[in-house]
Amino acid sequence: MKGVYILANYPNIQTFVKEFNFLVNSKIDFIEVGIPFNDPVADGSVIAKASDEVAEKGYNLQDIIDFVKINKGDKKIYFMTYSNIIYHFGIKKFSDMVADTLNGIIIADLPNRGHNFFYKKGLEIPIISFVTPESRTEDISKLKNAKGDFIYFIGIRGITGGKIDFNDKDIINKYRYIKEITNKKVILGFGVKTKDDTNKILSYADGFVIGTEIVRRQRDYDELVNYINEIFD
Repeated sequence: MKGVYILANYPNIQTFVKEFNFLVNSKIDFIEVGIPFNDPVADGSVIAKASDEVAEKGYNLQDIIDFVKINKGDKKIYFMTYSNIIYHFGIKKFSDMVADTLNGIIIADLPNRGHNFFYKKGLEIPIISFVTPESRTEDISKLKNAKGDFIYFIGIRGITGGKIDFNDKDIINKYRYIKEITNKKVILGFGVKTKDDTNKILSYADGFVIGTEIVRRQRDYDELVNYINEIFD
């Protein structure tokens, strides 16, 4: 599974629409659509600044949902968002609106142990579980029954966009351990930047997602297209 993260409505609605439609017709397997939030604690400076910019302008979540629903084609779609956005919209209402659109949802500030609370409140969209290099064996083992169709392995300590060696033995061994215990697809994220990175990851992993390097190029459609064609040739 090879995917990218793109921030909704950045740098403006028109450019986002054009870039999203390009991604739908590209060779990637899935698109992770970021819902702008003014306190994106998991994101590095590039995504955080872009997210703040969109949030300050204001946006309509319903419009984003409607657009993605109509234009997603056959691509797998995941939303990346924060708890407060879903609370504000209404958990059950949000779930009903995206039920036939999303393959899953990533809630950046929600610990894995908090998933059941959202499910009990009416969320029927599978929540993607996170694992970090520090995740304990007992916590990883609980993900065998996770509803998401993959596990998001954050291979880097910290925020998105940092540096990481994807040939690091600790990362590879942790990845294989997660895979063995859960028997689920495991996707690496955070720090994926180059074609060399993706080749390294695909030599042992189920896939990857690129975030910061996509948002860094969202202001320039041609630059984004060239980057995608280079990575996903």
